[in-house]
Amino acid sequence: KDLAGLNKIVLIYLAIIVFGFFLGYIQTYLMQLTGQKIMYDLRVQIFSHLQDLPLAFYDRNPVGRLMTRVTTDVDVLNELFTSGVVTLLGDVLVLFGILVIIFWLNVKLALVAMSVIPIIALITVVFKIKARDSYRRVRTAIARINAFLQEHLTGMTVVQLFHHEQSSFQQFEGINRLHLDANMDSVLAYSLFYPAVEIVSAVAVALIIWYGGGQVLHRELSFGALVAFIQYSEKFFRPIA
Repeated sequence: KDLAGLNKIVLIYLAIIVFGFFLGYIQTYLMQLTGQKIMYDLRVQIFSHLQDLPLAFYDRNPVGRLMTRVTTDVDVLNELFTSGVVTLLGDVLVLFGILVIIFWLNVKLALVAMSVIPIIALITVVFKIKARDSYRRVRTAIARINAFLQEHLTGMTVVQLFHHEQSSFQQFEGINRLHLDANMDSVLAYSLFYPAVEIVSAVAVALIIWYGGGQVLHRELSFGALVAFIQYSEKFFRPIA
């Protein structure tokens, strides 16, 4: 019945939330600023390098494909620097911290909760193979689309002169269809991966309730510790999903 102590804990919790908000704002701003500067320098270096290449290089490589490398591929690198690396490091630290806490609370219950990790690993390996293949196909298809558009837009007079409109349209439709199929395969992989992880995480929570509930009934574990285990388990699987 220490109301003053409860108020103090609430104020500390609110202060941590506000502090975390400002830290998140600063982190996002700095990472985006760094990513934009990286993109600027990278594009300048790529364009400078392209100007120094011999003319024979442009005979072998379509201009549209080179435009893809300078524009969209650099954007992907920006996402890697601003989001991927930082998010990955943060998730690894969170997962490691949760593992330390749950094993410190109860080793047996932690082992029960982590018994689903091999299933998660298997699902992740399969997803990585499928996603990597579809992603490569998407990048290749985008390069082909840009190359086709650049060649046919700059050479539109030749296309119309030889009445090649219908044939060009069919070629573009085929290339665009490959891009669509690659994106749909990527969507399918993600749509299967996330629910699979959710199901496994639900199984982990069920195992915690089953085994931990038995420990609570036998007074080997407090009810508060069981609730903490469930919460930590949900937080553990959230970065994975």
